[in-house]
Amino acid sequence: MRYVEPSVLMKSRMLRTERKRRGWTQAWLAKAMGVNARTVIRWEQGLTLPQPVHRAQLENLFDRTAEELGLLWGTDENERGELVLTAPLPITHKAMPEATCQASLLTDITILRTLGMNDSLLGRAGLFMQVKERLLDADGLPETALYGLPGVGKTTLAAALATDEQVQAHFRDGILWAPLGSQPYVLGQLMRWGTLLGVTSSDVENPENLLAWGRTLRLAIGTRRMLLIIDDAWTVKDAMALQVGGPQCTHLLITRQPQVAFAFARQQAIVVPQLEEADGLTLLARSIPQLIQQDPQAAQALVQALGCLPLALTLMGKSLASSTLTQHLWPLRVALTQLHNIQDHLHLSTPIVSGQWFLNFAKMAPFSLYSAIAVCSQQLSREALATLCALAIFPPKPHSFSEEAALTMSQQPREMLDELWNAGLLECWGPGRYSLHQTVVHYARTRAKSNATSNKIEG
Repeated sequence: MRYVEPSVLMKSRMLRTERKRRGWTQAWLAKAMGVNARTVIRWEQGLTLPQPVHRAQLENLFDRTAEELGLLWGTDENERGELVLTAPLPITHKAMPEATCQASLLTDITILRTLGMNDSLLGRAGLFMQVKERLLDADGLPETALYGLPGVGKTTLAAALATDEQVQAHFRDGILWAPLGSQPYVLGQLMRWGTLLGVTSSDVENPENLLAWGRTLRLAIGTRRMLLIIDDAWTVKDAMALQVGGPQCTHLLITRQPQVAFAFARQQAIVVPQLEEADGLTLLARSIPQLIQQDPQAAQALVQALGCLPLALTLMGKSLASSTLTQHLWPLRVALTQLHNIQDHLHLSTPIVSGQWFLNFAKMAPFSLYSAIAVCSQQLSREALATLCALAIFPPKPHSFSEEAALTMSQQPREMLDELWNAGLLECWGPGRYSLHQTVVHYARTRAKSNATSNKIEG
């Protein structure tokens, strides 16, 4: 019987853990990968290592690096592919002299991907400068938090700060970014940061323990001046687990939960509000300028109904620009009527059971954003809607998935991806990659469950 080293066996379990977390069977994964089930079993048992082509497929399918999936058993840094360095980075897991740290600048590639997904900072210039000044304040507190409604532009603001020249010059040793979400893989994020910092599992006393990883990363960072951005944290526990910076580091937290923001940063918590109405009209006009000029009153009412949320306005603008509504005499008024009808339906269908369901719903998304997604979905073909529901199995933004994985999962032609993109429901994440907003995923999963229940009753 072949002997498997404990470190290799532990890493191989990571692939199995990620598969089970998504509810995928070994047979399903084998079919998606184009291999037999025995091959998947051997990968998970640590008996064989996937070939580079299969490793790339697994990274795309799981939206995890090879390191996070336990698929790198050696120490070849060239295979890790998740960092961008402007200078060599000789890092160990021990604290380093400051003079050595200043020679290197580390930029997390996740920031570049996130920036590519977002619109401009329309209406956010003042807020941008306020947060920037806090980050650059040498005497300021080491934690700052941004909180606000889903779709209000918190991540856009943070990405702009992370790529600002003055911010990068101030945090001269690097900027790290950790995307979380409602069901985060916090250990995986710590391991990914470890990869960027040159820390491996063998450097950690207990590689399956969050606190152990935190201590090791804190030692690796030492006295470097770095900015650590924790994106879309839902709990204080998750946020604190990534608070691993040293004495010269600053942490920037992004959350939709005010209580998480205040627990993490106290007086340094800053709300990201909805856009001003004039800015909301400007954003809507980017997609449908002719309709705004044709019916300014309806446009104003639509902006108000959407709560001046940037994401809702962008979705509605794209939907109007590409849908059959433009064939109506007054398309903005038709869209406004649809929006109100959906919102009324949501209010009427919300169970009044101690208010808990409503509170959970409100945490996920405001009615205006959820209604905008519903209006957009009404314009989709049956095949495109089925594609959207199938893609909801993937982790939401800021994670991404490949076009190949999307086609395998949906079993629909590529044109359906184009239809979802034209409607604004599917976002491009670089060549051949896509992402779904958290609220779009929640809507699609809810719709898929509702359809499954209806089919079961009819059957």
